[in-house]
Amino acid sequence: MTYIGIDNGLSGGIVAIEKPGEILKAWTMPTRNKTKGNEVDAEMVASFFDQWMRDEITVVLETPGKFSKGVQAISSMWDSYGAVRGVLECRGIRHIRINPQEWQKVMLVGCKKGDTKPAAMAKARQLWPTEKFLPTPRCSKPHDGMIDAALIAEYARIRNL
Repeated sequence: MTYIGIDNGLSGGIVAIEKPGEILKAWTMPTRNKTKGNEVDAEMVASFFDQWMRDEITVVLETPGKFSKGVQAISSMWDSYGAVRGVLECRGIRHIRINPQEWQKVMLVGCKKGDTKPAAMAKARQLWPTEKFLPTPRCSKPHDGMIDAALIAEYARIRNL
């Protein structure tokens, strides 16, 4: 069984795992320019999933929160969620929707509110010590969206979703 975790949003990620400690594929959320800003590139998301169509997969998609610092930010998150969900629905890919608190409660045990990013990085280093979570070879900072997507996929695997 292949588990694919999706951290929704323009700075999100998509990660596929099968076994403990093994990441098969990790991507940053593909985006494209629009008139003002960026949006999720649904065509690229679809091409990512085309390679998994022959396998038995479970996709876990993180739903956006209801609150954000601004209307534009929350609109962007829900737009991204709709684009990804639309691809999954049109491709007939089995998927489960979860909120961030659901997977964080299991994967980031004891983490205080507001400390999720460092806790996620620490957990990712524990689970995948050789994985760098770098979006490109030139980057030096791990990508939060890829880390969260990997933890979402691992959550699905250990919960046998």
